[in-house]
Amino acid sequence: MNTTSILAFLRKQDRPVTIKELVRHFDLHADQRRGLKRWLEAQAAEGNLQRVKKNLYTTPRAADRGLVSGRLTTHRDGFGFVVHEQKDLPDIFVPPHALSDAVHGDQVRVAVSKKRGGRLEGTVVEVLSRSQEQVVGKVFRQGNRWMVSPIDERYHYTIHLTGATEDLREGQIVNVSIVAQPKRYQSPVGRITTILGFPDDPEIQFKIVCYKNGIPMEFSTEIQDLAAQIKPPGIEEIKTREDLRQEPIVTIDGETARDFDDAISIERRSDGFLLGVHIADVSHYVAPGSPIDTEAFLRGTSVYFPDRAIPMLPESLSNDVCSLKPDQDRLTLSVFMNVGEEGKVTDYRFSRSVIRSRARMTYTAVRKILIDQDPLLRTKHGDLVQRFEWMLELSGILTAKRKAKGAIDFDLPEAEIEYDVNGEVFDIVRSERNEAHRLIEEFMLLANETVAKYLARRSEGTIYRVHEDPDPVKVHEFARLVREFGYSLGDGQVEAALLRQKGRWTAGRKRQNRSEFARREALLTRYSSKDFQRLSEKLSGKPEERFLSYLMLRSFKQARYSATNLGHFGLATRFYTHFTSPIRRYPDLVVHRLLKKALLGEAAREKWQNELEEIAERSSDRERKADEAEREIMKWLMAIFMSERVGEEYEGFVSGVRQNGFFVELLDHFVEGFVHVSKLADDYYFFDERAHRLVGENSGKMFALGERMRIVVDKVDKDRHLIDFAPAGEAPARPRVRGAIRSRRRSGSKRRR
Repeated sequence: MNTTSILAFLRKQDRPVTIKELVRHFDLHADQRRGLKRWLEAQAAEGNLQRVKKNLYTTPRAADRGLVSGRLTTHRDGFGFVVHEQKDLPDIFVPPHALSDAVHGDQVRVAVSKKRGGRLEGTVVEVLSRSQEQVVGKVFRQGNRWMVSPIDERYHYTIHLTGATEDLREGQIVNVSIVAQPKRYQSPVGRITTILGFPDDPEIQFKIVCYKNGIPMEFSTEIQDLAAQIKPPGIEEIKTREDLRQEPIVTIDGETARDFDDAISIERRSDGFLLGVHIADVSHYVAPGSPIDTEAFLRGTSVYFPDRAIPMLPESLSNDVCSLKPDQDRLTLSVFMNVGEEGKVTDYRFSRSVIRSRARMTYTAVRKILIDQDPLLRTKHGDLVQRFEWMLELSGILTAKRKAKGAIDFDLPEAEIEYDVNGEVFDIVRSERNEAHRLIEEFMLLANETVAKYLARRSEGTIYRVHEDPDPVKVHEFARLVREFGYSLGDGQVEAALLRQKGRWTAGRKRQNRSEFARREALLTRYSSKDFQRLSEKLSGKPEERFLSYLMLRSFKQARYSATNLGHFGLATRFYTHFTSPIRRYPDLVVHRLLKKALLGEAAREKWQNELEEIAERSSDRERKADEAEREIMKWLMAIFMSERVGEEYEGFVSGVRQNGFFVELLDHFVEGFVHVSKLADDYYFFDERAHRLVGENSGKMFALGERMRIVVDKVDKDRHLIDFAPAGEAPARPRVRGAIRSRRRSGSKRRR
């Protein structure tokens, strides 16, 4: 056995190598195999080699080059992606056979072995930390053993139960604590912690979603008792504050809102406006490290479902003591901004204040006053009408300024559930976003940016809301796609430069790896937020607007919290934080504390900096979990709503096209369903990837974005929240013709039945 040759072989590899591969490559006999294993172990102990997993070795230099760490996201179909710890590196595709014993959410180490179609591909070699300590699933019996089938299809294991099972009934939904994690040839073992109920329990879906995402549904008695002891501000505390109780300050929120954490005031001046944004001073009541603060940190955010909310703070605080109710004295942290006629903040100041809101206004009422000129409402709020008009004027100025900077404004519709008097889902409609919504949004954006600039310029540690520049490779792929629809991402100069550079590379292209060539193209093609903004404007009102806007968002990185200021790409600003919602977001509460310390001249950086990144990471994770929970409940309610309409016909339009079918959005209800190609009985259809449409082989009939059509609700899977449509009036699907399919596959078409 030539150990020098083995070392040389390992150094040449860009990935870890198994003992079996070494035996095969060097054609070693049985005695040499045993010697090889002992030699590899000795080399690893001396540091000459690195053992990344049992029987898997590499050189330290190759390990640095070929091993990456990140969080695994799996798909219900078995494959997964690893999001690299370094946010600017691309995701790594992991095929099903390469997942080893890792599950969704785990922190893993991956050996990057090859590139396929410009995409990195790897194998999980080590699970660094587990994310799934609790799993929600359905109980079933297999022989004498009780098992749990996970509700989340991304968890690809059946769980064997241990411990007490005498109270179990088949079909029950339970929460399981994992006591033995899965191994390559061993299923996970769990112990039941909570029996949530049976599938027909009206509350079961909310319980499932909350347990799956680690959202506590109730506050402990201790926390509620502590919160109940906190009272509204007394006279002594009010004396220490700037008294704004006589100022015309109002709140503007949705009709169903109960936690009012922001209020606004405005004055017209000769050189512009004086805008006041007054935020509930939650930090006065919730001390750092207190039981209520610890609970708020663990929750991270309030979670809003269509018919209920799970608050971050106990309701006695969130809906009463801290909430800026009308005609009640409330403690606030105010920011006053002098805004010029062109939208620039020329001066600002902060204040520990006390306010008394004049009115609890709604978005609908403000719109009626400003846009509809409703005479009754204008009379009722006569002393505020002029100020609402100033607010509308200023918000228009601020919107124009943000647009000039390149801020991207996605006005994509969201679903809103309407209930009847019995609490049943009556309809699902597009939520309205009117001028009053935009007005409040602009003022909150300005306040957040002003606070971030102040803390950054003082070099104070804080939590920033960051949105990093998008991955150039993903943007390049998106730019190529929009060109197929006849649009251009950018003003043409970038594309011209790219074409010139392409000409220089053409001669050497055959010698280059195609994925590397694509990567170089992407890195050369740099787009600004203004390029995306212009494209968004071009898409407005077009059939493909929603589809391409969604893909645009997919090409971006996710906004998150960070103790390091990385700027905000989407808002086109260098400084941004979250300050305006401390009742429902933990980072805002922390920013309030830091701002107060800065105003008092205290150096917060030394005391806080070590904790801020942990708070930012935790808050980002809880925000993602809350978003997932809210989306899942909305999909479930849509499935429930449509399950009662199976067989009914509706008109809709094609909102998205895939290889195996297309999505249709209904006109009568804001619901989307999927039409599988197996439901298209009149022809065989293949996917035209360039034009993003399905085309009939014989008829030439097409299903493309924006096309109007009538559908019938074919099937609804309430457990998986899936809605299937079929074209109205279609005959049953005919059997697949194998010869035709083989012919298409030989020709390279992406034909799907």
